Amino acid sequence: MQTMTATYSPDDNKLRLYSSSRLDSATYERVKAAGFKWAPRQELFVAPMWTPAREDLLLELCGEIGDEDTSLVERAEERADRFGDYSDKRASDAESARRAVSSIADGIPFGQPILVGHHSERRARKDAERIENGMRRAVKMWETSEYWKHRAAGALRHAKYKELPAVRHRRIKGLEADKRKQERAIAEAEQFLKHWRAEGLTLDQAKAIANYDHISRCFSLTDYPRNPPASQYEGAMSLWSALDGGIIDAAQARDIAIPAHERTMAWARRWLEHYENRIGYERAMLDEQGGLKAEGQDIQPGGRVLIDNEWLIVVRVNKKDGKPVSVTTNARYVRVRGIEEIKEYQAPTAEQAALVEKATKLPPLVNYPGEGFAHMTKAEYDRVPKDYKGTNKIKATDTAGAHRVRTCMGCYCMPKESDFNKRHSYPNVFITDAKRVDPPAAVAAEPVKLERVPAAVEPCGYQTTATTCSKPNVAGHQAIDCATCETGTAQNEAAKAAAENPAAAFQAMRDQLKAGGVQVVSAPQLFPTPARLAARMVELADIEPGMRVLEPSAGTGRILDQLPEGCEVVAVEINASLGGRLDATRRAVVIGDFLQCTPETLWGSFDRILMNPPFANADDIKHIRHALAFLKPGGKLVAICANGPRQNAQLRPLVEQRGGEWEDLPPDTFADSGTAVNIALFTLTA
Repeated sequence: MQTMTATYSPDDNKLRLYSSSRLDSATYERVKAAGFKWAPRQELFVAPMWTPAREDLLLELCGEIGDEDTSLVERAEERADRFGDYSDKRASDAESARRAVSSIADGIPFGQPILVGHHSERRARKDAERIENGMRRAVKMWETSEYWKHRAAGALRHAKYKELPAVRHRRIKGLEADKRKQERAIAEAEQFLKHWRAEGLTLDQAKAIANYDHISRCFSLTDYPRNPPASQYEGAMSLWSALDGGIIDAAQARDIAIPAHERTMAWARRWLEHYENRIGYERAMLDEQGGLKAEGQDIQPGGRVLIDNEWLIVVRVNKKDGKPVSVTTNARYVRVRGIEEIKEYQAPTAEQAALVEKATKLPPLVNYPGEGFAHMTKAEYDRVPKDYKGTNKIKATDTAGAHRVRTCMGCYCMPKESDFNKRHSYPNVFITDAKRVDPPAAVAAEPVKLERVPAAVEPCGYQTTATTCSKPNVAGHQAIDCATCETGTAQNEAAKAAAENPAAAFQAMRDQLKAGGVQVVSAPQLFPTPARLAARMVELADIEPGMRVLEPSAGTGRILDQLPEGCEVVAVEINASLGGRLDATRRAVVIGDFLQCTPETLWGSFDRILMNPPFANADDIKHIRHALAFLKPGGKLVAICANGPRQNAQLRPLVEQRGGEWEDLPPDTFADSGTAVNIALFTLTA
């Protein structure tokens, strides 16, 4: 049996529908049409906000609407947990993809090109394609993981932000504005109902009311039959048009208007009740949090308030129902600021209060027949609507002090034959039957200026491995403002963890993809030394700090990467594409043919030489013999060569003469580099 329950949460103003089983198609369409959406992870339908229609639907389906058990923060934590699971899954996928890329490119250090020549070009290009695809997938998964990580932190941050007292106070102000709108709608409907219900309503009276009461509907010939010359139009038209066109009479207009306004009032009252309940809830929660900091202060004109890290002088305190709701300040642009924006308050001294009173004091209102003044009686001036009259400030001159005079729109005080511009200007006014009051005498006084003072606060200064927080350390400086501030909790821990582990491997992949991805470079005769063999060669060389070390055929840098710190290294590479990728910060890199080099061109002889020379056409014999000229007396050479007849005939005796060691290596030593050539490893001493 299917059961459905409904809940409402005042925290987020959302309605939720829970169903024990799948909705039938008709019910689903009704729920969907009402604005509910299915949340698969929570297994419920949720509407973005409360409305009377949605409430009616849930009452019809469920019978009642209960309170939501989970709070906004609890739901945000559950959401963050789900996002965290997404992030962990994508991070795992990213790491798997990265390992797959590394396994393919294990024969080539990351960032190096795929090399053609040491095995088939077809395989090289296939490997390049597989590596690039794997890199893209790894970077995509990593970026997705980071996205969900930020979404998780954002869900918690948003929930905590909505619970801040200042944010809650602004929400109350918005709800109060919505409430006043509904109150105005009810008052307006009541006023129209009063006119429509008047006894003896005539057609002219009905048209006069309909001229302001904007009700429209369709008037079909079936329901409202009429004969020409009455309009035969059946589409939507206003009530006034229907009355003026002879389609309906005053009684019919009344029968249409009264039910329409009754429906409007009923609908508005439901919204009004909803807003009152929400305001009551938000006020209760605000009181439980201790209210706004500024509400506990007796703010007076002349005092200073800290708003946006600037001390402003309070010019006027604006109150509603005896409570301050905003303050007028001496800010440069936005002068009126809400009470919730105040972070700190300093009471005024007697001198400061007097200064503000002097600066805000209005000049005296006078009444005299000045040049260009319009002349009116007091009765004529009183009949002018208040929106079309006021006062005008006149600055001090050499003969008179600052003062104010009355003003009103020209159409009320100018002759009818006056031109358009004069009748729509605002001339000064002299009241002819009121007491004459002349401007005050000129007084030499300096203008009063209220200075703004920046807040004297120090930066937060909280440090992480990545950055130092430079935001002011003032009230309200929380984790929502500064990801490196120690006052935060979850989001700050995430920021510090991210700073300590920047995912360099994935960033390197991203950078290489931006630079053009994996490149295919021709490098004939290059067989990169397996990492384990390179490490063994360095071990046999017995390198000590301070020694000069030569690598005559550096290639991709496999042997160089195994060298210990503290020695002076010179690397020679004939292929410019490969040599340009070697780390030149740890070694001197020479781009050129080693057979053309001399000890002078390489800045002297060497204590140790480690080499994997090219094998084609017995070039390894030439390179090894040439390298002996660079070896210091007592120096050691460790090399790999082909284990063929010519090498055994020419190199092996040389090794034995110098007391070295010759070792035949297994045929699959260079299998990862695409060759099964017989290889030998030997060492000799100069």
